[in-house]
Amino acid sequence: MVEELSGVTHARRIKVRRGEDKIQTDTVALTFDSPKPPSRIRAGYLTLDVRPYVPLPMRCYKCQRYGHGKDRCKKPAAVCVRCGKGGHVERDCSADPHCVNCKGDHIASSKTCPKFLEEQAILRYKAENGGTFQQARKAVAV
Repeated sequence: MVEELSGVTHARRIKVRRGEDKIQTDTVALTFDSPKPPSRIRAGYLTLDVRPYVPLPMRCYKCQRYGHGKDRCKKPAAVCVRCGKGGHVERDCSADPHCVNCKGDHIASSKTCPKFLEEQAILRYKAENGGTFQQARKAVAV
């Protein structure tokens, strides 16, 4: 497929997690040979719109912080996603929600968390403007 698409150097199907399973979607992430991708591409008889791929912020399932996964986490013990304390998991937790990222009254995985929204804005800026994550963080903070 990649050979037939002008300017495309790599293509991969986006997968989503449903419980423990990863399921392929109909969405394809394309890598282009230029910093500014085209607004449309032709694939056979189809003309398809192109938009930047903005990944979800990476959150560690061990410490609940953003920016790394559990395999690279340096914390010695896991933290509950619901209350932010160690020694138990969410399904055993009856404490009030407390976010370890922003100290708000919601679970650490909340899509309304200000820290999640900030990380998402940084990733969106990086996808739309290029550059490094640090450059995007600096630009979004202004």
